[in-house]
Amino acid sequence: MAAKYLPIILPVISLFAGFIIRCLITVHLEHYTEEKTNANFGKLNVENGRQSIISERSSDYSFTNVSILCWVMTSRENLFSKAIHITQTWGPRCNLTLYITDEPPKRPFPGRVISLPVETGRKGLWGKTRAAFAFIFEHYRERFDWFLKADDDTYVIVDNVRYFLATKDTNEPSYFGNMFHIPKSEIKFDYMSGGAGYVINKEALRMFMSVMYTESLCPFHGVAMEYPEDVMVGYCLKKAGVTAQSSLDSMGRARFLPLRFIDHINGVTVADWFRLFSREAYSLGVSCCSDYLVTFHYVKPLQMYALEYMTQRLRVASRSKEHVYHIDGQKFMI
Repeated sequence: MAAKYLPIILPVISLFAGFIIRCLITVHLEHYTEEKTNANFGKLNVENGRQSIISERSSDYSFTNVSILCWVMTSRENLFSKAIHITQTWGPRCNLTLYITDEPPKRPFPGRVISLPVETGRKGLWGKTRAAFAFIFEHYRERFDWFLKADDDTYVIVDNVRYFLATKDTNEPSYFGNMFHIPKSEIKFDYMSGGAGYVINKEALRMFMSVMYTESLCPFHGVAMEYPEDVMVGYCLKKAGVTAQSSLDSMGRARFLPLRFIDHINGVTVADWFRLFSREAYSLGVSCCSDYLVTFHYVKPLQMYALEYMTQRLRVASRSKEHVYHIDGQKFMI
């Protein structure tokens, strides 16, 4: 009798088992992301030839010295096509990473999703940004020193962010990124490219919140909804008394890249609008970028993993280095 229903029962059991396994994996990944907020948990070790969890970091720019909350501007439709690749690459290196959407996901997502009741689409980006910063201020303002905003097609080298911020005073309002301005505008102010990502500290966030709900200082209705979110963030921070600051390195090279990396390196195909809107003069071509780059923009999903390998795994041979893998207490020649 049982054999009669076996062709029906086995597929059902298989589907159920697969569902349970996926749920367990998702819970594990969410727990892993949550544990990253604990300074004693450690980091992904990708220097010894394999990925493993280690209890201590050798870097001076650690979770405790430079604490960063990263939030990713995304949407429900982009969670599983774009943002999910951040959860598997640079996202876990932040002390905490939030994925801000306008609607909750329809299935489990391996990261901390915050769904805010805001308008969808490009016209809703300024509203989503305001709501995201308000949420972060309410829940996390005392837990982190810095707050980094990135798009879901941005790759961030988090250790380089920490290196850049390590000497900055968190009690002085600070706002860094790739600096733009609006040419031929009667209102003069600088703002940071949203696509390249920008970072503000807790004092700048407090001052931002002090004007966010005052329409005359930080417009939200009417024509303000037509402006890009990065422009409005810069405008409101200016009104709050927070000045945009340069992030170029000592050689005048960019750390935050608003264009595709190949466009910065090539320098020939850069659009006229970029030259017009750029606030600072820095080189294009092979000398475009800092040796300690912070962000890449317009990164496709598969390119996330290529950048992950090149920035976290790839090494250059040198006589001063030991070229071995360390696996389970043993050394193996590379």
